[in-house]
Amino acid sequence: MSDRPGKAPQAGVASVAGASASTARHGRVAAWLRGVLGHPMARGIDLDSAEATAVHARIIREKSFLRRVYLHYYEQYERAIGRAAPGGLVIEVGSGAGFYHEVRPSVVSVDLRAGAYVDVLGSALALPFRAGSASAILLLNVLHHLPDPAAFFRECERVLKPGGRVCLVEPYVGPLSRRLILPFHHEPWDEAAGWTLPAAGPLTGANMALPWIVFCRDRARYDADFPNLPVDSIRLHTIVLYLVSGGVSMRALLPASLFRLVVWLERLAAPAGPLLASMMTIELVRR
Repeated sequence: MSDRPGKAPQAGVASVAGASASTARHGRVAAWLRGVLGHPMARGIDLDSAEATAVHARIIREKSFLRRVYLHYYEQYERAIGRAAPGGLVIEVGSGAGFYHEVRPSVVSVDLRAGAYVDVLGSALALPFRAGSASAILLLNVLHHLPDPAAFFRECERVLKPGGRVCLVEPYVGPLSRRLILPFHHEPWDEAAGWTLPAAGPLTGANMALPWIVFCRDRARYDADFPNLPVDSIRLHTIVLYLVSGGVSMRALLPASLFRLVVWLERLAAPAGPLLASMMTIELVRR
């Protein structure tokens, strides 16, 4: 609907026109805020380039609130490892810009992005490890970038020892995240899509709804296709914690001194997770 003066909408279409105007307005506001709040180091970079990997690594380390968010998610890694069969490798997939090796120096980091500072350059769809060699496979905001998640799950079945675990920290599709995260994030979000992604780069290829598609919308299909890698738990969390950190593309909206307060408030709201959560942690266990 145009913003220019004109005829008033007919009664029969007034509500539709109003909704269209509201949607357009929301999009403009979100775009304006992204421009105003955009992190200066992240502007104009090719997301699939070595420069982007280096810039994201620097932003994650230098933004105190965001660094604490990562440490918060790494705690979930640690809990999953504690529940896994011992004695095997601990592998983090897609770890190029992160710093989990500072928490667990023995972790084997894997990534295929240009410029990734990792132990192994390789693909999640063809993990370069022998069968039954791993205790845990860890991913933070990675699954929704994989072009074929089913191929990744088959690799997990192959590489994990019995009792080994996969821990995935990923976006969750809920009523609030649709309104709060979707408008402000640059990555695609398609709840009607299938399990695969079109050909693209390692970061530009994405569907933020993909983890929800696999583990919520299509849960029966996952259970049928991967009986030897069943879902042990799905925990919903993170209401605004990541959003106010600004991620790797925007400035932080709150100082790091308020991090613990935000975490405490989100824990109080945990029972409303299906309505309020924007992230989830999925744990799979190898039979």
